[in-house]
Amino acid sequence: MPAPLYLKDPGTSRYVAGGLEEVEALLGSPLPDLPPTEKTEDEREVLFVYVHARLRSLLHRYLEALLVQIGVVPASVGGDPARDVADYEEALAQVLRAVRVADRRQGLLNLFWLVHSLESAGHLKELESRAVAVRRGKYSLFPILQSFYRKLDADCRRDPKGEPPAPGGAGNPTLVHALIDDGFAFTELRAAGLDLETFLSANKRYRIASETFFEIQQILVHECERRLREGDRGLIARASRHLPGLPREHYLKPPSLLKLVLSGPVLTYLLADPFGSGARLQASPLLRGEAERRTSGEVFDSFLDLTAGLRRFEILSHVRDRIVLLGITAGDQELEERTRSGLRVYEFGEAAEVLNNAATVTVLFLDLRGFTRTSEGQISERDLTRELYAVFDCLVPVIERFSGTVDKYLGDGIMVTWGADRADPLDPLQALRAAILCQEALSGLRDAGETWFKMGIAIHFGRVYLARFLTGDGAVHATVIGRNVNLAGRLSSAARRPDEEDGEEEGAEGRAARVPGLGVSVLEDGTLLNEGIAISRETLLQLETHLALVHGEGGREYEDEVIGRRIVIRYAGDAKFKGVRSSLPVYDVDHRERG
Repeated sequence: MPAPLYLKDPGTSRYVAGGLEEVEALLGSPLPDLPPTEKTEDEREVLFVYVHARLRSLLHRYLEALLVQIGVVPASVGGDPARDVADYEEALAQVLRAVRVADRRQGLLNLFWLVHSLESAGHLKELESRAVAVRRGKYSLFPILQSFYRKLDADCRRDPKGEPPAPGGAGNPTLVHALIDDGFAFTELRAAGLDLETFLSANKRYRIASETFFEIQQILVHECERRLREGDRGLIARASRHLPGLPREHYLKPPSLLKLVLSGPVLTYLLADPFGSGARLQASPLLRGEAERRTSGEVFDSFLDLTAGLRRFEILSHVRDRIVLLGITAGDQELEERTRSGLRVYEFGEAAEVLNNAATVTVLFLDLRGFTRTSEGQISERDLTRELYAVFDCLVPVIERFSGTVDKYLGDGIMVTWGADRADPLDPLQALRAAILCQEALSGLRDAGETWFKMGIAIHFGRVYLARFLTGDGAVHATVIGRNVNLAGRLSSAARRPDEEDGEEEGAEGRAARVPGLGVSVLEDGTLLNEGIAISRETLLQLETHLALVHGEGGREYEDEVIGRRIVIRYAGDAKFKGVRSSLPVYDVDHRERG
């Protein structure tokens, strides 16, 4: 989910404070896709990005050529601005096509435009330090940049003749449109440093003078403050409902008053009162004079347009602050170090690629026992489906309680993951808790006569590859694939009691090797039997790293206060699977209520 990346602490913001509802009002719902992040040593969520040096260089030359074109800086000796523009357009179009094809609804196109706008704003900031005229002149670039980037974005979203459609579309396009059309992203690094007076005097994107904008804003701030002091219930109710991140005791502070006034629901409430806010706005000589030159509707439409643009830009510049550009200072060596350490890096050049598109996740399989025999017996498909509904509807809330993600339903089972989007050291423990309560929930259904099914559960921890499969309508099914997913499945579905499934007989060797009382056991020939909870050695090692497991004669023990269970983990044996060279140590999980 991209939502956390968009949310900004109201204590550090200038214009926004309403949390998810406000972000969705400005950028649409569902929010524009963004790729998964990586966590730094200081626990900050970031996006590592590498942009090929040639594209950065062409962007810089393009911006400098435009500044020459509009007369802000003199032409350099030997330069060819027209050629610089043509080279940049060709290179950018190639990159955009590559990004579009590789995107697969994971947000690569959105990330690229965020990075590219950041690079543009950063270079213009650098040029300002060399030539003061750039500080004001850069805002006159907007109509040229908007027209140029609009065309390229539209071309990249259009399927080229003779080529297959780009997989999955690009999802919600609001982010890219805001970067291109709002007028801030390619010239400003962040909202906090924006000189709005200079911006409005030079950038013609918004048809409102700075003095008019600030006059309306000041009148509304004073009106909001007055109503708050008088205890206006309607205003307070809207503020508390739509700006939940803003403490009520802070409402009367100047920074909070500005956030309140610029909030859509509060602003609508204030402007809807013709006898209060309306009368005060009409009393302003400046606004009366402005209304004589234009209609009042045009004036306030421009005000609303600008406030929305400022709030969007603050959100998007906050997302851009999560981007770590590699190779800018340390060269390509920095990229090699990051990728060698296993971090995910988004690379943009002639091709678009996600380096290290893998994650260390916890995979849990729930596999029902007796499904084949039941489905082939005297039961209708409708009744079988209802029984599966009864079982799965009982198990899924348990999975969600412990932050698991249902990856897919497998007919007679469920595959669940932890850590595919954002890993947590306690993911294996959360999976174990879910497994225990799922077994107990199924046991309760059996005791009530609502199902005959039993269940084998397996938990495995390891590195997997993140894949995104697309349906015909552009929807995405994100899943994990790889050897470790297969092993987790083997630990669950390959392990059935032969004497209870599909009428097979158990041999004498198997009967002699079975350990009574365990839900999981391994026969002498390496066959795994599982009607309990089986975990791999890798999972156990992760649990031991973060839990104080007590070693006793019965195995490793742990008192879990969260679910109120005493957990005992015992070695069950080394299981052998067809197609897997070496045997795999398997551990049984026993659990009971704490005494």
